[in-house]
Amino acid sequence: MKILKDMKKMFLLLAAVWGCVMTAHGQTPLPNDPAVKVGKLDNGMTYYIRHNDKPAQRAEFYLATHVGAIQETPDQDGLAHFLEHMCFNGLKNLPGKQMLEYLQRIGAEFGRNINASTGVESTQYMLNNIPVTREGIIDTCLLVMHDYSHFVTNDPVEMDKERGVILEERRTRRNAQWRMYEQSKRYLYKGSKYAECSLIGSQENLETFKPESLVAFYETWYRPDNQALIVVGDIDPDQIEAKIKTLFADIPAPVNPTAKDVIKIPDNEEPIVGIVTDPEATSSSITVLWKDEPLPVQMNNTDVALMTDLLKDIVGNIMSERFDDITKKADAPFMDAGFGFYELCETCDATVGSLMCKDGEMLSSLQAFYTEIEKMKRYGFSEDEISRAKEEIISRYEKAATGADSRQNSEFVYPLIQHFFHNKPYMEPATALKLVKMIMPALQPAVINKVAAAAITDENLVILCEGPQKEGLNYPSEAQLVAAVEAVKGAEIAANVEEKVEKEFVNPAKLKGGKVKQEAQVVNGATEWTLSNGIKVVVLPTEYRKDQVLLNFYQDGGTSLIADEDMVSFESTVLQLWQQNRGVGKFSSSTVQKMLAGKQVYMKPYIKDITHGISGSCQPADLETALQLLYLEFTEPRFDQEEYDVAINQIRAILPNIVNNPSFVFQKAVTAAIQENKARHIVLSEEVLNQASLQTIEKNWRKLVVPAAGTKLVIVGNVDMATLRPLVEKYVGSLPKCKKARTWRPVQDRFVSGPVKDHFSIAMQTPKATVFQLYNSYDVAYSVEREVMLEAANLVLDMVYTDTLREDEGGTYGVGCQMDIEQFPENRSYILVSFDTNPSSCEKLTQLAVDGLRKLAEEGPTPEQLGRVSENLKKNISEKRITNSWWSGSIRNWYRTNEDYDACYEAAVAALSAEKIQAVLQEILASGNFAEVVMTPSEAAERE
Repeated sequence: MKILKDMKKMFLLLAAVWGCVMTAHGQTPLPNDPAVKVGKLDNGMTYYIRHNDKPAQRAEFYLATHVGAIQETPDQDGLAHFLEHMCFNGLKNLPGKQMLEYLQRIGAEFGRNINASTGVESTQYMLNNIPVTREGIIDTCLLVMHDYSHFVTNDPVEMDKERGVILEERRTRRNAQWRMYEQSKRYLYKGSKYAECSLIGSQENLETFKPESLVAFYETWYRPDNQALIVVGDIDPDQIEAKIKTLFADIPAPVNPTAKDVIKIPDNEEPIVGIVTDPEATSSSITVLWKDEPLPVQMNNTDVALMTDLLKDIVGNIMSERFDDITKKADAPFMDAGFGFYELCETCDATVGSLMCKDGEMLSSLQAFYTEIEKMKRYGFSEDEISRAKEEIISRYEKAATGADSRQNSEFVYPLIQHFFHNKPYMEPATALKLVKMIMPALQPAVINKVAAAAITDENLVILCEGPQKEGLNYPSEAQLVAAVEAVKGAEIAANVEEKVEKEFVNPAKLKGGKVKQEAQVVNGATEWTLSNGIKVVVLPTEYRKDQVLLNFYQDGGTSLIADEDMVSFESTVLQLWQQNRGVGKFSSSTVQKMLAGKQVYMKPYIKDITHGISGSCQPADLETALQLLYLEFTEPRFDQEEYDVAINQIRAILPNIVNNPSFVFQKAVTAAIQENKARHIVLSEEVLNQASLQTIEKNWRKLVVPAAGTKLVIVGNVDMATLRPLVEKYVGSLPKCKKARTWRPVQDRFVSGPVKDHFSIAMQTPKATVFQLYNSYDVAYSVEREVMLEAANLVLDMVYTDTLREDEGGTYGVGCQMDIEQFPENRSYILVSFDTNPSSCEKLTQLAVDGLRKLAEEGPTPEQLGRVSENLKKNISEKRITNSWWSGSIRNWYRTNEDYDACYEAAVAALSAEKIQAVLQEILASGNFAEVVMTPSEAAERE
């Protein structure tokens, strides 16, 4: 216990609490997964190796480096991140682009399978889902990690070529949220190096830094004692360990290594208050946090740390529930709020509250928010609240334990990284569940309430306000914000009144149920049950994810059955926020969440162009609850005006800020340029909010959500057929008998034809040109083969644009490409290209994008490109086949087309050819339908 002597009040209390059960369990290390082979080389490098065969013949290779931007000197601003890029531009044993070229030839994809990430305190390099079908591939992947560690060439010529790419990455990322975060750091980390640490660097330093500054960072910090190699997959751990010991032996142990500075965030007795604004910010928000010391690193793998995490989870869950109750009311004093415990940095934890409020209402919102904090501090939580929180937390651990045997390789990696960086345990899920169930009874309400109160202190308080900078909007002063908090502390506040929460959504005893009248075997090994009410239930048991069951209850129709004049009420933002706020049956949204405590279930209605229904997922143990929610959505659809008003009020509060935001303006221009029928593609506006109504939604929804012939429920996942059948008969069989079959109706809803161009300029803070290009055709007949050819063409075009627009020109961080072909409601194919760039490069890159696509259509892919995408598509098939979503989609496709999509897809990949790719591109471009939207800045923007 001596180690806790100088800790903050909260952790002293935690230690005392655990002392009550220490005699039984002690402050002991938690048991790590014994299947992980862990060791340390003589040079100081740590390694973790774990066998797992999901997916088969695949592996993950990670190099976790415990250094980041915080280790930079002033002349190295942004170079920790720049160095990450250099690792893709030349290694000792794989010079130039050889590493990327080799990995792409075996089916890996840059960005998805070959990537890296840089943070303030750490950097990670990853090769994901690599097909380890030959020993030589394993050797090469280990060689890549070996060279990342100590043998990156850092060629000055390559550095100069990469400057443009990173400057464009900076430009793309530098939106209002990024700019405000850079300002907010001065308050969150006041008095420390963290306050000025810039992850991506300044424009000036990225343009002018000397190569030796980057090399110095690499040679100082990229050392084996700062690094861990992680290999997880379908490999032999003993063999991998032997290879690592041999290959990495030539990396020398550091001599007199530079120690990392321990950077503390200073305490503050008086509140630190910050007000941060930006002309492009879309909402007003407040963050209130109380800084605290973290547990010592050496305790992070103990039962005390686990108990600490559970206490924090309980408090955070309850406060989230309370704030959910408030924000789901139309007259809520703030629009959204949250509360929890987070790590500000490695040396500072924080209790954090956050809220989003209406412009101009910061003081009243802060007082209302802090009132809830004071309630927590003064009165604590009820036994029912604590019980629900515990049930919810335990259910998450149960879900993890259920799915443990079906974990994919990537799921093992993060805990191993956290062990290396922070000494966090990497337990087997069943072990973690056992320990959690053992600890939970010791966490009594009195203990939890003391911990919650101790988290709120008078010192180390930070209040950060963020919002739009615009004429007429005034912000409270620092003194007013502090006074608002002090006023709440001295006010009389009543405790919350506990809500009585029902246990069941549906009383199954009152349901008549139905029977399976017919059983048949259909595509992909699925079983089809036809119920007495006419609904077909299609079931495919799998064990790809033992903790998952997917459900999709659907029928034909969708928005195609909604009249043009009613579409305004189905504007996507209105519909999405209403769905988030609505409950089910007689139960409000906040009540539903309480009733779902301890259950991992998500079920929501949806409406697409030609289908609608209810979809979601659950863990196997909660399948009955999922079917109850499905039953209620059909039999008692909920249309509560207050829930709808909450959504509308939330939109109204931020709409004035959104309409002038460059991203919104651009999307509005794109919609206007490409959509032929504007009545069916609504753009959010004040007029839309005035015209939309819950009554219109209800009128249409009640017409749509009626079982009709052709209604199907597709269930894919870890289900037992004998257990599932009576549940299906009870809940789905109790739905009304199917009426006459219906289908979607053809509506005039097409992309525009002919050439369309809209080039415009608007004011913006960060000067940026944004380009959107769309090619489309309605003359190309759908086939799975054409779909695969377009998927392949998409991959090739990604390579082309990476080589030309990104690498050769240094003009963009990346180009987004999307190609697809559809069969329903009519044949339609399209190619979409989009990217951001420097305004001065816009014209050139825009033409290069057009030229790159047309050259691919005229000449087809090269043999090298075709080989890469062929391997990639073949690799992806086996990965898709171990996901429930793939088979759910394949089953639904079979009912639509009577084709086995999985078999057709595999055949199409096998038949891949340059000529077929070339042909489908030419067919689409032959239509002449091309729309181009380009947005550029109208005036000088932000200068640094």
